[in-house]
Amino acid sequence: MSQLSSLNPIKIGIDFGTTYSGVAWTHSTTSDEINVIDKWVGKGGRSSEKAPTEIAYTPSGVKWGFGITDEVPRLAWFKLLLGPPKYSLAGSANSTLARTKQLIPPGKKLVDVVTDYLSELHQHTIKHLKGALGEDVVEFSPLDFTLTVPAVWSDAAKNLTLQAAENAGFGRKKSIRLISEPEAAAVCCLKEIQSNNLNVGDTFVVADCGGGTVDVISYTITRKSPKLEVVECVEGAGAMCGSTFLNERFEKLVRRRIGARFDKMSHRARVHLVKEFDGFLKRNFTDSDEEEIFTCPIPGVADDSKAGIEDGMFVIDREEMREIFDPVVQEIVELVQKQVDEVEKLMAITPLPDEGLYPDALSSMIFSRQTRRVKSLVLVGGFGESEYLRSRLQAEIRTNDGRNISILQPPKAWGAVVRGAVMRGLEGDMVRVRKVVRNYGNSCSVPFIEGIHPKRDRYIDPHDGEYMCMKRMHWYIRKGEDVEESDPIRHTFCICRSSLDELDDRITVPLLASDSSNPSPTSRSTDIYSVCTLEVDPSAIPKEKFKRMIGTDGQPYFKLIFDLLMSIQSASILFQFDIDGTVYKDVKACFHVL
Repeated sequence: MSQLSSLNPIKIGIDFGTTYSGVAWTHSTTSDEINVIDKWVGKGGRSSEKAPTEIAYTPSGVKWGFGITDEVPRLAWFKLLLGPPKYSLAGSANSTLARTKQLIPPGKKLVDVVTDYLSELHQHTIKHLKGALGEDVVEFSPLDFTLTVPAVWSDAAKNLTLQAAENAGFGRKKSIRLISEPEAAAVCCLKEIQSNNLNVGDTFVVADCGGGTVDVISYTITRKSPKLEVVECVEGAGAMCGSTFLNERFEKLVRRRIGARFDKMSHRARVHLVKEFDGFLKRNFTDSDEEEIFTCPIPGVADDSKAGIEDGMFVIDREEMREIFDPVVQEIVELVQKQVDEVEKLMAITPLPDEGLYPDALSSMIFSRQTRRVKSLVLVGGFGESEYLRSRLQAEIRTNDGRNISILQPPKAWGAVVRGAVMRGLEGDMVRVRKVVRNYGNSCSVPFIEGIHPKRDRYIDPHDGEYMCMKRMHWYIRKGEDVEESDPIRHTFCICRSSLDELDDRITVPLLASDSSNPSPTSRSTDIYSVCTLEVDPSAIPKEKFKRMIGTDGQPYFKLIFDLLMSIQSASILFQFDIDGTVYKDVKACFHVL
């Protein structure tokens, strides 16, 4: 038992994707032995790096992934239901997401569907680990999970995903943390290509092109040894332009050609049709001169030359394939080009860095104007393996001086995110400096200044009798500023209680945010929204920390001064508070879904 209790932790990465999900793990102290689960329920002896992110509620129980047969209606894309409204409302009335909403069983909430799927994924993961390592090893080894989430999601959406994962079993008596999908991909790719392609001072843009979202992020290499370190260049960006939208455009083409016959097709036939497009045509399209005609079986629909159905096959020409791809690809091109433009614009005006901050930079020549530009674009994710997407990006992406950018498609790009999640669990944080993606602060009162502050917000402080102005915004951190995880953002608060009985009242601090580049000084502004309410458990605070004061009315009151600490991490925020140098972790964040 003593030997088992001292076993190394099992580091597990979970890539919960819109269309496919994957799991990777290692029980080693090095990242050279990362194992990817490739055997799934319902897949038989065939292997796959990922399983479909689909679930079905049937009379015989829950079915998921490859275990759902074609004739069974399934819920897909449900990950997007956790995201901001603009994602969950995406698509037409006939879209996959619309059909998924209709299939949610009565009494189940949207987050319950995600929890049910993740529960199945968790059970499969534990079963696989026990088969690979032995039941005792899994039972007694610490399990450290790293779960990936889209970078462009709100704090509330990320927290909701974390809650679903914890409820599914990933957090039960185990460690679980979040990492953004593009950062996980960057960790993997920059580690795997650094031997030949990376130098200190090089800047890369990473485009994680998945099923639902496409995220872009950029990093500059600041150190290669003993550990790879990078800094984020500009704010990352993302959009709903993943490969699933090719499937929707394909369905629209079929509907346009065959009309009402599409709705009369059996569920099995429609699923088979889209699977063929998704698994073969979409993945292999290159727009080559040698590919003029593409065919896809369309079961149950009679041949019709006008509708392009011949010998039971739905015929698509090269131009129609481009019409399916081009609007989606164009969004990605614009997203990547904007990131490149912003990186190079910043580099042009930013002073050369202090060599003392970057030990590998033996000479400032490493950070010369000639080398401080985007060197490469790294394509990862399932859609990132598309040759057509690569060729379009290669032809259209330009630096500010008109130069083409080399495009790298690392091997096994589809699994880069989940492998990177394991590496993050093994080695800790690779990203030394991050860009804040929004403004964070709180509404507070400040001394009233005649002629500057509105009189409607003026009041007299009941304790010291001073004129104060309410609903003023104090911004802790501004959008686009640099932050280090090891250097928390700090803001001082003053809390007053009228009596000893009130000392046990929960202390609450509403955390507000704005996505504006010039946030308002007042919390009355419509561009300010609530992120969460922070609740501090007063039972953790020694009563003597509340100082007894006498108010202007001669009555006693109790005053507490503390510092709120915010650590901006890859895909989450850690909250703590500090009283006279003692740091307390008893802060609960209650997130508000937008």
